[in-house]
Amino acid sequence: GNDYTPNGAVVKVGGKLTFGVTASGMDANITNFVIKKIMPDGSVKVVFDSGLNSTGFSVRQTFYQNVEEEAQWTFQVMDKNRQFATTSLTIYKDPNSAWGGILEYPLITMGYQNNMTYGHYLSTSDGKVWFADSAATRQPMIDLVTYFYVDDDLLNSPTLSSPGELGGGITMYYPEIGQWTTKNYTKYDISVDTEPIPTALFDACHNDSLLIVSYDEVWGKRKFKYAYPGIVVPFITAGGKKGLVKVITADNDPTGIISFSMKIQQ
Repeated sequence: GNDYTPNGAVVKVGGKLTFGVTASGMDANITNFVIKKIMPDGSVKVVFDSGLNSTGFSVRQTFYQNVEEEAQWTFQVMDKNRQFATTSLTIYKDPNSAWGGILEYPLITMGYQNNMTYGHYLSTSDGKVWFADSAATRQPMIDLVTYFYVDDDLLNSPTLSSPGELGGGITMYYPEIGQWTTKNYTKYDISVDTEPIPTALFDACHNDSLLIVSYDEVWGKRKFKYAYPGIVVPFITAGGKKGLVKVITADNDPTGIISFSMKIQQ
C-alpha cells in the first residue's frame, strides 16, 4: 500500500521508511521477530529484535534512511520449533540527498522533579521549557523531560526521558502525565556510554550529518541514565527528528537542575 516503503525505493537521507509485517504460525507459536540491515560490504546490523509467544502478529515499524548507498532489509520470524521464514527488500539512498539544516540551542536549563524554579518539560521545536500546567496545554510539542534518582547501587542518575517513557516510570516523578492524551516517546541511544561522541564533533556540527550517523536504532532506549557533564547523547523524537544533547552541568539532588546544549533536525 501507499503507506509503506516498497522494494527498490530511493529515499533521501533522513527520510521515513515504513514497513508492515504480518506473520502467522503453522503448527507452533512464533517466538521471535528480527529485522536486519545487510550493508553493501556484507556486514549485518540488527535494528529490531523482539521475543514473543503468539500464533501470529501484525506490526508496523518505522525507521529512517541512513547514509549507506543501499541496504537489504531482511525480516525474519522463528517459531518455537526453530523453523524460520524470511523475506527481504532493498532500499537505495537518493544520490541527491543533501545534509539538512538544524536548530541549535546553546544553553537549555531544566529542573528535576522537586525544583520549582526551572521547568521540567522541553519543547524541542522551539527550545522552550515549561512547567506542568503550561506543558499540559502543549502536549504534542513536549519531547523531553528530566528527573533525578538514585539507583539500586546508590549511583546518582541525572536522567533524560519523555512523556511517553514506556513502562510508566515517568509518572512516578510527574503523575500529571498520566492524564495526558498525547505522550510523545523519545528514544535515547545508550551506546555512547561505551562509545562516546567527542564534544569537539558536537561543537563543530552545523548541519544534520552528525545527528543522522550518531543515532543507532539498535540502542534506542526509553531514557538516558547517568547524564553526567561532558557526555553527548543522540536521540530521536516521536516525530522522527534526530538530535544531540551535550550535558553541561548536572546536579545530584532532586531539587537541582541540569543544563545542556542541544542540536536537532529542523
